[in-house]
Amino acid sequence: MQNARDAAAANGHIQLQARYLRNESIEISVQDDGPGIPPDKRERIFEAYYTTKERGTGLGLSVVKHNTEIYGGTVRVESELGKGAKFILTFPAKMLMTPLT
Repeated sequence: MQNARDAAAANGHIQLQARYLRNESIEISVQDDGPGIPPDKRERIFEAYYTTKERGTGLGLSVVKHNTEIYGGTVRVESELGKGAKFILTFPAKMLMTPLT
């Protein structure tokens, strides 16, 4: 959300969507209408300490990826220059639990 807000700027738009998929997973997407992410940077945005921001730490998206994967999920990005970016997080709706003994 923070990255979308930064990218969308003052008059931009952010769209949030959540939906249940047939494969028993939940998909959450965050989309902005900012400048988009260049293809050469898209490959690195989930790396720790990689940033394109003047005051960024480069930890935000790496933490998102790590935390999503801990819960068995995935995160991916779709982007087109001049048309914004969309981050899609998918989580299993059911988690297998080992019974306590």
